[in-house]
Amino acid sequence: MLLFLVSCMSDHFMTSKIIEERLIYDTAYVEVTVEVEVEVEVLVPDEYPVWSQTYLQPTHGNGVDILWVVDPSGSMHGDWPQVILGVEQMMLALPTNVNWRLEIVPTDPNRAHSLSSFPILPGDSLTAVQSQLQNNVTGHYEKGMDAVKRYIQYNQDAQNWMRQDAALLIVFVSDENDASGISTTDFISWISLIRAEVFVTSVVNVDPTISACPTEYSIIDIGLNYMSVSTHFGGTTIDICSTDWSSGVTQAAQQIQMIEEIVLDFVPVDIDHIEVFVDNVLWPDWTWDEPTNTIFFTTTPPEGSIITVSYNYL
Repeated sequence: MLLFLVSCMSDHFMTSKIIEERLIYDTAYVEVTVEVEVEVEVLVPDEYPVWSQTYLQPTHGNGVDILWVVDPSGSMHGDWPQVILGVEQMMLALPTNVNWRLEIVPTDPNRAHSLSSFPILPGDSLTAVQSQLQNNVTGHYEKGMDAVKRYIQYNQDAQNWMRQDAALLIVFVSDENDASGISTTDFISWISLIRAEVFVTSVVNVDPTISACPTEYSIIDIGLNYMSVSTHFGGTTIDICSTDWSSGVTQAAQQIQMIEEIVLDFVPVDIDHIEVFVDNVLWPDWTWDEPTNTIFFTTTPPEGSIITVSYNYL
């Protein structure tokens, strides 16, 4: 009997203790902020500089009108053989699929106004060039920009053969700076209004320090105004004293050729760092020739489109 009572007391005691512990140590949830290190991938800008080259794809559907604007002064007569050769080289370099017309006019506005001459066309011989140079380039003034404006606006023959919807290529040839009444800024604005596409090349006296001229000349004879117009339209400048105008004249003719390849200014890191856009849309149809550092188009971008090549370079 005694043993039984002790056993019962013991069970009661243990039960009470368990209940008491449950009341004291009940579960509680506490919100705690904990800092944890997490590995995150961050895009770091490329360490190589970026370069972009942008070009306007020429429009050939309406042809190209070409004006060679030549200084008629006596000091230029020694350059006439070069002018004839230059025009011939341009005729040979012009794209065969382009409907071009070419006229030689003087830098004398009065003579340009009254000039009566029919343009040289594809297939014409060098005799036509010689005849135009001899018959058309007369007068006294070195006002090439005034002459171009007078010729296009008022010459009766120009009204007949020049096409308002055609591209315009102008080649100024003079051993003196332009003395036109119209400023370069106003000329650029005017010519840009009357033609959607304009290309300009200048064959002039350049800085004497880099000139090939055998004799010295005054800095006032540097063709700065002509060069400014050429630069604005992305054209070329040729040293008039150079014995070979072929590369510059050919480059002038190539301005109106469809762009099918682009030589890059710098060497890209690799092909993965090159992007080509046509009218701001990624263009996939191209390859990069690393030895020549040239982009070749496998599909030619359309006429009138804007082509941009962007790349990281070494």
